[in-house]
Amino acid sequence: VVLRLNHCGNMIAHRTMQMRSLVHGFRIAAAQRRAVDPWVASGRRMSASAPAHKFDPVLMAESLTDGNRFALSKAITLVESTREDHRVTGSEVLERSLQRATAKSTGGRKKSFRIGISGPPGVGKSTFIESLGMHLLNSGHKIAVIAVDPSSHISGGSILGDKTRMSELGLHQGAFVRPCPSAGQLGGIAQHTDEIVLLCESAGYEIVLIETVGVGQSEVLVGDISDMFVLLLPPAGGDSLQGMKRGIVEAADLIVINKADGDLLLPAKRAQGEYRNGLHYITKQHAWWEPDVLTCSSLRKESIDKVWEQCDKFWTLGSDNGAIEKMRGTQRAEWMWKKAESDINLIMRQRPDIEKLAAEFKVLLGRGEHSPRWASEKLVSAFLGKPS
Repeated sequence: VVLRLNHCGNMIAHRTMQMRSLVHGFRIAAAQRRAVDPWVASGRRMSASAPAHKFDPVLMAESLTDGNRFALSKAITLVESTREDHRVTGSEVLERSLQRATAKSTGGRKKSFRIGISGPPGVGKSTFIESLGMHLLNSGHKIAVIAVDPSSHISGGSILGDKTRMSELGLHQGAFVRPCPSAGQLGGIAQHTDEIVLLCESAGYEIVLIETVGVGQSEVLVGDISDMFVLLLPPAGGDSLQGMKRGIVEAADLIVINKADGDLLLPAKRAQGEYRNGLHYITKQHAWWEPDVLTCSSLRKESIDKVWEQCDKFWTLGSDNGAIEKMRGTQRAEWMWKKAESDINLIMRQRPDIEKLAAEFKVLLGRGEHSPRWASEKLVSAFLGKPS
């Protein structure tokens, strides 16, 4: 009875501390919102008939780069929005934030470390990120987590439940966790993930962890926005042939066999050896880095420190030899073209004459009378005003 009472007392004390942490977090969030939102700062309440108020991009950029979490959240919402006025405001906030963060960096502010984390569904990505995140927070780092959630191809909606699986990390004041919908974007990431990363960096987060949706062998776009690509794999899912497959395994800078505990410890060690053998037959992505295969248990927080040691080693080597800076320049150029293609596609769809022509071509394509390439060439010619 005494033991049960002691256990209940400990549980109550733990829950009380959690509630106090939540209340403290809510108070900080409310204060940060009042600093950015002129409507809230005025003490008035929004009503259904009230006009939509606009955020000041200058004020928001200043607050964001000063570490205001509400300003960061609102800026991400504006960047992700499909409304034209939101996109314009979000773009201005992003540019001003980058300029202000760059000016601050001359005073000794370091660049952040971007780590992309991918793997098949059910491998334990969220648990791994929480364990790694808490390890980094306990080491004095400030981290941001961008968790990309798959969107329904029917309704277009997303559950965005990754944050609920990172309960401990989500309550920590040194961490910022943001779920983002993939919105039909292939490659395991969202359409605006690169811009969200830049906003998090501008807000002063030293390490940005990017969790992708559960991906397959060929979806490796997370490598286009991260400095280091970590691939999580299950303990019983690998053999030497699987390790030799091109695609996502080839793009990985570090392979981690998760769930290496209990009855799965031996299968994890076996998979580690098989993947290490397979890496000998794959061309290295970086001449200065040798990919390795590690094991860990995210649930028991075992060997998480060894995983971070490898990540830190990668960051140190890549920063010292200038490879990461060069890689980021290439990534920015690639995303420039992706943004241009997306904007052109949006402009074409907003043209009534193009939409009408596309509807006519849809009927012809349904009959099998023409190929999609023929229809595409006709659409582009009409858009550019060229004779078809």
